[in-house]
Amino acid sequence: MVDGRVNYGSWFFRVLGWDGIMPVCIVLIPTLIKLLIPNNRGAVAVTVVLLPIAAFFVRLAIGIRHIAANHCVIAVRRLQYFVFCLGIFLLIGVDTLLILSHEMPKGAMFANTTDYLAFASLFSIYLASMTIAMYPGRVHSLDDTAWPDDAFEHQTF
Repeated sequence: MVDGRVNYGSWFFRVLGWDGIMPVCIVLIPTLIKLLIPNNRGAVAVTVVLLPIAAFFVRLAIGIRHIAANHCVIAVRRLQYFVFCLGIFLLIGVDTLLILSHEMPKGAMFANTTDYLAFASLFSIYLASMTIAMYPGRVHSLDDTAWPDDAFEHQTF
């Protein structure tokens, strides 16, 4: 039996912060670009290409660091890396669809209930994978809540 406790607050805020707030920002950036540079489809087109790629690398770097610094055994971390990579690749598609929705005619993105169901399914799979990937592990004492900054350098893949 494993003793210790799970830092549920840290786990919840990792998932909420990177997987709740960041997609909202990705949706809002094209809107902001449309306001700042009106009638310029090229600016939104560049955003459609660059923003999901940039978000992918930001998520990748931070996710790897979080997994490397958690309190799990190596076998669980390897599973977390695998699930994390699957999830962020899935999210590239979701991000791209959300950004492209700004360029589609109104109502084209979610024209029927099947569109909503497909999008909700993709996002649910992504969110479940990130919940698994961001599991922080058990801390062996109440005082041991620090996340080591140098854990990434000592991690073996």
